[in-house]
Amino acid sequence: MLAVVTWWLIIQVFALAALPLAWRLFAALPDRGYAFTKPLALLLVSYLLWFGASLGFIDNDVGGILLSLILVAGLSLWLGRDGLRPRDDGRRPLVEWFREHRGYILACELLFLVAFVAWAYFRSFNPELNSTEKPMELAFLIGILRSSHLPPLDPWLSGYAISYYYFGYVILAVMTRLSGVPASIGFNVGLAMWFALVALGAFGVTYNLIGGKRARRAVAFGLVGALLVVGIGNLQGIFEFAHAKGIGSPAFYQWLDINTLDESLPRSPTWYPVDNWWWWRASRVINDRDLTGRHVEVIDEFPFFSFLLGDMHPHVLALPFVLMAIGLGLNLLTAGAGEPARAPGVPTRAGEGDHTQRLAGSSQISGLVAKSRPWGGSLGDWQRFVANASGWLTDAWENLARSTGLGATGVVLYALFLGGLGFLNTWDFPIYLVLLSLAYTMRRKRENGRLDRHVAGSIVGGALILAVIGFVLYLPFYLGFTSQAGGVLPNLLFPTKLRQFSIMFGPFLIPIAALLALLSEGGRGREIVSRWGRWFIWIVVLPVVFVLLTMVVFALLPGQRAMIQSLLDNPAVQENIAGRSLLALLGLVLQVRITTPFVYLLLAAALAWAGVLVWRRIRGEHEEEAPSEPQGTYALLMAGVAMLLVFSVEFVYLKDSFGTRMNTVFKFYYQAWILLALASAYAIYRLTQRRHILARVATAGSALLVAIALIYPIMAIPTKANLFRGPATLDGTAYVKNYLPDDAAAIAWLQANVKGAPVVLEANGNSYTDAAHVSAQTGLPTLLGWGGHELQWRGNYDEPGKRERDIQTIYTTNDQAERERLLNRYQVEYIYVGRLERDRFRLNDAAVARLAQNYDLVFSQGEVQIFRRRTSVAPDFTSQKRLRYEPL
Repeated sequence: MLAVVTWWLIIQVFALAALPLAWRLFAALPDRGYAFTKPLALLLVSYLLWFGASLGFIDNDVGGILLSLILVAGLSLWLGRDGLRPRDDGRRPLVEWFREHRGYILACELLFLVAFVAWAYFRSFNPELNSTEKPMELAFLIGILRSSHLPPLDPWLSGYAISYYYFGYVILAVMTRLSGVPASIGFNVGLAMWFALVALGAFGVTYNLIGGKRARRAVAFGLVGALLVVGIGNLQGIFEFAHAKGIGSPAFYQWLDINTLDESLPRSPTWYPVDNWWWWRASRVINDRDLTGRHVEVIDEFPFFSFLLGDMHPHVLALPFVLMAIGLGLNLLTAGAGEPARAPGVPTRAGEGDHTQRLAGSSQISGLVAKSRPWGGSLGDWQRFVANASGWLTDAWENLARSTGLGATGVVLYALFLGGLGFLNTWDFPIYLVLLSLAYTMRRKRENGRLDRHVAGSIVGGALILAVIGFVLYLPFYLGFTSQAGGVLPNLLFPTKLRQFSIMFGPFLIPIAALLALLSEGGRGREIVSRWGRWFIWIVVLPVVFVLLTMVVFALLPGQRAMIQSLLDNPAVQENIAGRSLLALLGLVLQVRITTPFVYLLLAAALAWAGVLVWRRIRGEHEEEAPSEPQGTYALLMAGVAMLLVFSVEFVYLKDSFGTRMNTVFKFYYQAWILLALASAYAIYRLTQRRHILARVATAGSALLVAIALIYPIMAIPTKANLFRGPATLDGTAYVKNYLPDDAAAIAWLQANVKGAPVVLEANGNSYTDAAHVSAQTGLPTLLGWGGHELQWRGNYDEPGKRERDIQTIYTTNDQAERERLLNRYQVEYIYVGRLERDRFRLNDAAVARLAQNYDLVFSQGEVQIFRRRTSVAPDFTSQKRLRYEPL
């Protein structure tokens, strides 16, 4: 556990460096951003390292990291200098705040330490990095550590950079390099630290939602927030337990329709299921079926499952920074909440300039665009358009800068943190940009007393500014990034079943309903119901119209008809639809939708309710009856965004190489879980403040659902840790010594003797196999690793497909000249021959002997040999860097 202590000390130094900045940046929050100091420092240090190493200013090494840390500490001290400067009474505000909040600070540090140590202990009993996507993630981590500059080399496609959102691995590499531990240990220690960072971030958001005036209660419910975000599972656990104990009929589980949860599973003699990987099913609760009735994979992970599984994937690596972004949104909304609304045209604070002219300009833009059409008008029209647009953006910039509390620096920092989400897990950037924009809308409405078109234009401009700067700050990444994403497609065939949706989001159903009810208190009941009815009709009708129009397009357009006809020609589909025509098939789609409407209707009703409440707050109607604290409004916004995410996948999904809504559900549900969990923690707190019988019933119901959701982690932790039996280690590749000792020795030789990043040829293979395990564990690039994943990352298979054939040729050809030509093309220096190579290419002793005749044998043990070419190949780094920025 020495590595854990080292990492804990390093992250404390990072947090201390960022503390003055956090204290200033999160000035509107009760905890002044203390819970976010660690991810704040990690992101800033890693950003400076990445940016400098990408442009060649600094090296990706310990020196570059320390320089970045010093710069962050200097920036933090400068921006937070007011907190360190003595006041007239000789006291320093930051130090005084520390003294007054030492109980909260102690709670934060204890939570972080306990979560860190506990999850490291758990990981020490299942540290193996040999399943799911762990080999890929380890390859990325070591590849970054091997790269002297950035973008980092792709260990599984030599000569190319990683074409993936890899910022989280840069951050993980920073901690690994500073600690001095091997990447195979750093991976597991990092996973434990990320678990602790997520728990602390959720704790901090919930604490700030409740408010510092109720410190002890806020701490208690902060723990509830951490539990709901990362400590519980969905409700699948109780069904796994019941099935393992023989409770429930086969018909019931058939109706439940959870994939593989059927009679073929063994009964358990213990208190937990004995089926291997039973805990995996909780991430596959949503079970889509095609027209033939066959299972279609859908992923519905949640944070606890992710940490249980142990994959350090971008959606996990982004979590601490997602929670920090949520904290930024709350800070933006609550700043100045105690100040009275100003009259239109009156400055919010002394010294604020008069923006009347620019506001007027912003309102003229739409009229000018509509009437003069500057793209086809005179030069004067263009000049007026540009002048008004400039005024609009200037006003938007100044208002946003004032709202951050740090002026232009605050705008850049907000954009840096939001834009970082795009580099961490691209899907998160637009989601949290929307959340912060809604928070900013509420903030501006409160300040101005109303939301007229001038203010609305300024808000839109502010969101645009954050989006553009957030993109530009990470431009080196986007220049070399290619993706499998290819637009938006309609989801016609796969409505979610209510029973499966309830299992997935069951812990939050009562709290969210209670939140909407609590925020409706004091309102005009009839007016709310009437407006809700209108909103509900629109939300129900618009998706139906969308589906009908899509069906018409499929029926009329030749290209879409051809696609449908290819589906009809499938024998399995023909069997299912009994030779029906295209119109009959469209009728079947409509039937599926009509017979499975309940999730759609439930979400439409909830969205309409949330929409009415948000609209009343925008118009200021709720203030006439029951003024609501901004924290309640923010919880409402989080719940609304979450429900919108969940609702959207009922009708659309993002086109990718999977061809289904699997990945879209995965990404949207994951963020919805976080937002619903935080909103639920706030709702449960509000419920405990009510003495009404309905509030007590809702509180008891929420507690019951949370207790049921705890069944999953209580059973899954000992199962995954093998009941905490056997030797404990945090080395994720220690298993190789036991199961593949020859490979372990060969990998150790490469790690000890090969410097830089020469190309090592080894066997490629399918995803989720042992293929390319040498490059994964050394970071040394090979020609091709998991081909299927390269397809996902790059959007096509042109280069990987060519390399597949060339690898086969190199290992199997009898033509030495041809082999040399290919080795030169890919600048291969080492040839690895092990068990996988012998099996995949059917290499016999004679084939290995031919290699020995032409190349130097530098390592041999058992069935593993490593050959080095006698003419050392000098990598063309200029060419590699050019290739890194080119899409395949």
